[in-house]
Amino acid sequence: MALPLSKQVAAEEVPVIDLTLIHGGSERDKAKLTDQIVQVCQDIGFFYVVNHGLSPADMNAPFEAARTFFALPSERKQAIAMAKTRHYRGYLPMKTLGDDPSLKGNIHEAFHFYLEREPNHPSVVSGKPLHGPNQWPEDLPGFRETLLRYYAQVDALAYRMLELFEMGLGLPVGRLRRYFNDPMSMMRLLHYPPQEPNEPGDHIGVRPHTDNGVFTILSQDETGGLEILGKSGEWIAVPPIPGSFVINVGEMMKLWSDGIFLSTPHRVVNRSGRERYSVPYFLMPDYDVLIEPLVKNTGEVNEPILHNTTLRGERLSCGEILSRVWTRIWPSLDLQRID
Repeated sequence: MALPLSKQVAAEEVPVIDLTLIHGGSERDKAKLTDQIVQVCQDIGFFYVVNHGLSPADMNAPFEAARTFFALPSERKQAIAMAKTRHYRGYLPMKTLGDDPSLKGNIHEAFHFYLEREPNHPSVVSGKPLHGPNQWPEDLPGFRETLLRYYAQVDALAYRMLELFEMGLGLPVGRLRRYFNDPMSMMRLLHYPPQEPNEPGDHIGVRPHTDNGVFTILSQDETGGLEILGKSGEWIAVPPIPGSFVINVGEMMKLWSDGIFLSTPHRVVNRSGRERYSVPYFLMPDYDVLIEPLVKNTGEVNEPILHNTTLRGERLSCGEILSRVWTRIWPSLDLQRID
């Protein structure tokens, strides 16, 4: 059965928030932004941001890098396959699976990288899980430099946004920021080939899921394909707005907020007939940070769930959560593929 068409987004469902006031604004200005963000995070957990501080050239740079990388011959991409490292960095081929046989392969290929750590970094030297070096393609001039520059720009925006989330939860400034001294934040380059309109629904660009980090900052090209699950149970298209990012709440923020903020399921279906590229950044705290409620939800609690693995009654660290989820959905040393 082909996937049904999704409903088009309405402004009240995924609003556009102007971040002009975040750049050198007063505390009163930040409070206005905070009120907007709190409302939308309680209602849907997804919103666009504009006037965020990155220029059109800044935002275009990782897409040029992505098109160049994904156009490489398969053997060059496979040379840095994620399956060759225990640290979940590098190239992820189309329809790759982790260790959960119930999952269907996504119709996309990806490149993953994280905060760049030098070989003598204490976390790398000690062999701490998930703290190895990034894998970069050889003989691709400017690729690494372009992506690390973009990572730094979006990373800085993420910490400005984090301050608004602190305010929104009534936490002192810096209460959340102190969990990000050696963070597990990551970025992905994603390439989706065109999907046939009548293709069966068991294989799509990205299967329905919620993000497991604190929040995600997504840049998407003009193609479209992102959809979120609305309160009515309908899938709602979240089309690209030029110059914007899409920000969505992850399960760790949902748990920190004791369910006050929503982490909404979403998926990607590329019905456009064109290639699609996107670049999501996932804000993650330090490996050893315990993810547990920091405030008390006095209203209806939305039970935090990470990819069908409930956290109720468990005290897990960021690293334990990521290891559990990533083993399920991505490969480690053993590459599994489906045809």
